[in-house]
Amino acid sequence: MRRAILIAVLALAAAGAGSAAADPVVSHFQSPSGNINCIGGTAPAYVECLVRRAVWPRTPPKPVGCDLDWESHNLSLGSRRVVLGACRGDVGPRCFHDCTTLRYGRSVVIGPIRCRSAAIGVTCRYARGRLAGFRIAREGYVIWRS
Repeated sequence: MRRAILIAVLALAAAGAGSAAADPVVSHFQSPSGNINCIGGTAPAYVECLVRRAVWPRTPPKPVGCDLDWESHNLSLGSRRVVLGACRGDVGPRCFHDCTTLRYGRSVVIGPIRCRSAAIGVTCRYARGRLAGFRIAREGYVIWRS
């Protein structure tokens, strides 16, 4: 019995230590207008941005295999790849609380990725090597592939 309790305590301690170390969120920010919301982390490095009110001329259709909510005004960057749209069952990068406003002209570094806020939108790109990334704005987006 003691051995079973000890094993259970050690397993819970290991699980708790692992989850704390694996918490990937390092930055959650929005544009000064509040219309572009982004979240990023470093385990592994990624950033994801969503335009809450967009007037994009074209958006990707909801994939047939997506049984959850489809966010067509969403761009994500990780592993030097950009993905347009997101099939998700969570709120994604939306800012509700604890969200920093990234003023125009300012940037944030998330591992190897740098995001910069400007009046024309938020640009997120790898800072070195192949500069894959995107610019996201109310009016549209630009994708740079590596």
